[in-house]
Amino acid sequence: MHPSLSTKSMEQIMSEAQESSHGHVKRTVILCLAIVLAASAYALFPSKIGSVQVTELQRRMVGIFVIAGIFWATEVIPLFATSLLVISLEIIFLAEKGGLAAKIPGLSQLPSDIHLTYASFLSSFGSHIIILFMGGFLLSTALTKHGIDRKIAAIFLQPFTKSPRMLIFGVLGITAFFSMWMSNTATAAMMLAIVAPVLRQLPEKDLFHRGLILAVPFGANIGGIGTPIGTPPNAVAFDALNRPGSGMEVTFLDWVMMAVPLEILMLIVVGFMLLYFFPHKGQLLLGKIQPPDRIRRKGRITLVILMLAILLWLTGKWTGLASGAVALFIAAVLAVFKIIDRKDVDSIDWDVLILMWGGLSLGGAMSATGLTGLITQIDFISLGFGQWAIATLVVVSALVFSTFMSNTATANLLVPIVMAMGVGTMQGRGELAVLAALGCSFAMAMPVSTPPNAIAFATGNVPVGSMIRVGGLISIVSIFVMLLGYKLFLPWVMDFGLGS
Repeated sequence: MHPSLSTKSMEQIMSEAQESSHGHVKRTVILCLAIVLAASAYALFPSKIGSVQVTELQRRMVGIFVIAGIFWATEVIPLFATSLLVISLEIIFLAEKGGLAAKIPGLSQLPSDIHLTYASFLSSFGSHIIILFMGGFLLSTALTKHGIDRKIAAIFLQPFTKSPRMLIFGVLGITAFFSMWMSNTATAAMMLAIVAPVLRQLPEKDLFHRGLILAVPFGANIGGIGTPIGTPPNAVAFDALNRPGSGMEVTFLDWVMMAVPLEILMLIVVGFMLLYFFPHKGQLLLGKIQPPDRIRRKGRITLVILMLAILLWLTGKWTGLASGAVALFIAAVLAVFKIIDRKDVDSIDWDVLILMWGGLSLGGAMSATGLTGLITQIDFISLGFGQWAIATLVVVSALVFSTFMSNTATANLLVPIVMAMGVGTMQGRGELAVLAALGCSFAMAMPVSTPPNAIAFATGNVPVGSMIRVGGLISIVSIFVMLLGYKLFLPWVMDFGLGS
C-alpha cells in the first residue's frame, strides 16, 4: 500500500470501483435486453393488421421504437444520446438514399411505393417547434442575464406578503407565470432565491416553511402547461398537431386558451392543498422582499423584446406569423442588440433540443413508414375501449411514466401512438395528443419526476414523504380535472382552434 493512502481512502476507492463495475454490468444487461427485444418485436410483429399488410419498413420501425422506449425509460445512456442513436438507426435501416435500407443482407426487398431519404430524418431539427424552443431558451437566458426575471418577480410578490395564505398563492401564481415563458428549472431556482428571505424567518421544521418551498416546484410544473414553449411535452404535441398531413392546425393562442384555464384551476386547488397540509401556526411577520438593483439599458431593451414576443405569439392568428418564425426573429433581435452573446448561445439547453429532435424524428418516421396508419386499423371500440377508456389510459400512462422517467421522453413515445389511437375523428386524435402532453406535466410526486422537484428537494428541507404525499395527490386530482375538461371544455377549444 502506498504510504499516503489511508484505510478510509482505500475503502472509498474500492466502493467506487464496485459501483462503477455494477453500473457497467447493468448497462450491458440493458443494452443486450434492448437488442433482443427489438429483434423479437421485428420478427414477431403480425404480418397483417386488420385488412392491411405489414411492410418491411414498418417491422424495422417497430424495432427502432422498442430501442428508443427502453433507452429513454432506463436512461442507460444520456437521453440526448438516445435521440442521436434513434435518428442514426432510422437513416441506416429506413432510408434508401443515404442509408442502407435496401442493402442489408438477409432482409426482404422494400416496397417500391416508399422511398425515404436520409434528409427525411435530419430535417426534424429544422422543425418550427425546435426553432420555437430555441428562441424561448435564448429569451429566457436574456431575462436571467439582465435580472429582468428577478426584478419583476420580486415586485409582483411583495403585495402577497401580507398573510401566509396570500403568500402561498402569490408564489404559486408568479412562479407559474414565469414558467410559461422560461425554463421551469430556471424559474424554480429564481423563485427559491427570491423567497429565501421569507424562508429564513421560519423555523426549518415549521410546516409552512415546507409548504412554501413546495409551492415553487408545483407552480413551475403547472405553469409550464400554459404555452407551447412552457415545457417540451407541449412542444411535442404542438408539433404533432401542426404536422403536414395531420389535417389540423393549432396556433400559439389556441394552446393558451386551452391550457391557461386548466392551469388556473389547478393552481387554486394546489394552493388550498398546501395550506391544508402545511398550515402556519402562530403569527408570521413577513419582511419586505428587496428587488434587485434598477434595470439597466440592456435590461429595458430585453423587457421590450419580451413584451413584443408575447404580443406576436398571441396574435399569430391575425398577423399570419408562425410561432417558430417569431421565435427566430426574437432571437435575431436579441443578438443584434447584443443582449446575448456567443457564450449565452452556448449555454442554452442544446441537449433538450436534441432530445426533442429525436422525438420529432421518431414520430415522423412512424408516419412516413405507415406504422401509425396500422394503429388506426385497430378497432378499439370492438375491443371494449370507448373514448373515455382511451382518454383515461392515455392520461394515466403519461402520469405514471413521467413520474419515473423524463417527461420529454414520455411525450416522445406516447404522442405518436395516441395520435393514431383517436377514436372516430381527427379531433379525437388531437384531444388525446393534448391529454398526453398535459399528463406528462402533472407527474410531480417524486424528486426525480421534474427538475423543479429536484431543486426543491435539494434544499434539504422537504422530506421525500411530503413531496410524494402532496405531489401524488395533485397528480390524482389532475386526472379527474383533465378528464372533465376532455368532455366539457377541450372539444370547444379544438373546434375553435383546429379547423378540419
